[in-house]
Amino acid sequence: MKVLAAALLLLCACRLQAALVRREALAKEATPPAEDDFFTRHFQSFSDFMTKDLAQKLQVEELRSQAEAYLDRANKQLTPLAQELRSNVLGLFSSLLELGKGEGQP
Repeated sequence: MKVLAAALLLLCACRLQAALVRREALAKEATPPAEDDFFTRHFQSFSDFMTKDLAQKLQVEELRSQAEAYLDRANKQLTPLAQELRSNVLGLFSSLLELGKGEGQP
């Protein structure tokens, strides 16, 4: 009788373990692709872009020459404006000084 009870207990335990394994296998199949795969794919494509494609598109010397040309153009356009601003500020201060001197004398 004890042997029969032990065999029945062993059979139930094996059956429960098999059902648990089957349930875990079904859960793994039913789940959509993990977010890690999504991020891994996009990170890999971003990494490829940064190392291969971007390096080819951006040439250092070309950027340097473009920056120098931009600065030269900006300097040529802003120099007259800076000179005019300087003369206007000096004129303003000299007018204020003359006005202050005129009010100081009765």
